[in-house]
Amino acid sequence: MTLALAAAVAAAYAGAQDEDAQQEEGAKAPAGEAAEAESDAGQSVKPAPAFTALPFCRLIEPPVDAKKPNGDWEPAIEGKFYPLGTSYRAGQGGKLIFSLGTHSTVTIENGASFGTRAQPVGEQSRTLVLGSGVLTLQLAENLPEGALFVAAPGFTVKNPAGESRISYELTPNGDKATVRCVTGALGISGRHFDIPSMRAANEVVVTSEHDYLVTVLEGTSGDYSVILDQGRHASVEVDENGMMKEVVNDDKLDWKLSPKTRVVITRAVPAIGSRMSVHTMAFDAAGERQSDRVFCEGRAEINSGELVHKAATNDEMAKQAAAAETTEAAAETTEDAPAESESSDSSDSSEE
Repeated sequence: MTLALAAAVAAAYAGAQDEDAQQEEGAKAPAGEAAEAESDAGQSVKPAPAFTALPFCRLIEPPVDAKKPNGDWEPAIEGKFYPLGTSYRAGQGGKLIFSLGTHSTVTIENGASFGTRAQPVGEQSRTLVLGSGVLTLQLAENLPEGALFVAAPGFTVKNPAGESRISYELTPNGDKATVRCVTGALGISGRHFDIPSMRAANEVVVTSEHDYLVTVLEGTSGDYSVILDQGRHASVEVDENGMMKEVVNDDKLDWKLSPKTRVVITRAVPAIGSRMSVHTMAFDAAGERQSDRVFCEGRAEINSGELVHKAATNDEMAKQAAAAETTEAAAETTEDAPAESESSDSSDSSEE
């Protein structure tokens, strides 16, 4: 009887499992068909994450240390996943290859350091924080926009793709960074300036001094644009109803940064208020100032306008010369007219 009872229970359990399995398959089938229908209808499919949920240490050549959030420095472990917000440093002779995801690695060695910024679980983007030394990025070429940022106090490297190298060092007056795009592309943004895109072999030196009130951009390799803030200006326009209205627009200067050219941005905090006074200057390779502007943030009525008068082009000089000749000819005609009048008057008096 015991054996028969056990056999009956086993048969009933097996039958229940078969029914559950059939129900699960029946429930999954419509979902699968719906997914196929959505795909056929052209519905957008959520892209795969660019990075793994947690980064990990792919390769370590000691000495390499890691410091978790609110933790102490301790030897890093190869093949271990670390939480976001962890800092890393490689001692002299040490090397760390740090993996963010498939085909995306960060390499430091010989005294270099960096950290990852703590972010909520599920956040798709990643932010690296510069520490010191050379940071080498080997990234996928097809990373989505906004996937990765490299932050420093005075600027942020945005949307790097391919290979790039960032050298960062602290100085007595601030910090100095050399950003080089080896392959692919990247951009750099900071207060009052933006470099939309740097390509292969482009390089810039960013120096920040005196509590980041002075920023200097120096071109060292390649040609690329830097967009400088030039304050705001107000103008009067007529709307569709024929009414006049004041419109405030932001001024920008698109300056080509190339080897030996520079951009200097100085800022001052006023004694009253919080709006910064800003002075931007752009210099060519010969050191000649080509642009000079002073303005107050957010105040259209406080803007010097362009203070450097551009040299006239050949066409402009030709027009100016023609206008000068016309003026001189008119002046000569005017001067000759009284003389003729006087001679005619004298002849008339002699005849009388």
